[in-house]
Amino acid sequence: MSSITAGDIMVPNPITIEPEATIVEAARLMAARDVSSLVVVDHERRVIGIITARDIVDKVVARGLDPQSVRVSDIMAKPVTIVEPNTPIRDVVILMSSTGHRHIPVVGEGGILLGIVSEYDVLKLVPDLLEAVEVSGGKRGT
Repeated sequence: MSSITAGDIMVPNPITIEPEATIVEAARLMAARDVSSLVVVDHERRVIGIITARDIVDKVVARGLDPQSVRVSDIMAKPVTIVEPNTPIRDVVILMSSTGHRHIPVVGEGGILLGIVSEYDVLKLVPDLLEAVEVSGGKRGT
């Protein structure tokens, strides 16, 4: 299990949006693609932010702002916690826990977006972890 990396479990080519897009555009894209986050990228696909459905609710709707006039860049989280594909999944989990971020973009050379790891992707590993523990009899170091 220790050999599993972010690249192994990431969702490749996550849904992206440009910082100039409106919140309405972001919300429609999230709904159409059935996702709860969008990675904000520049024209070279370098990660510059991330926006979640919760950001839209907390930072726009709850404050009574006009989602037609608020831009993604106005509310996106930045800087973004990122990892490389070879980052051990254990380190990704530690980052999620220490930062409170539920979505971690995976970037390659030059910060170019390759994929994303979400809490859900990590949780999908739990059955395999439990099975590995059962098979080994719960013994460590054997």
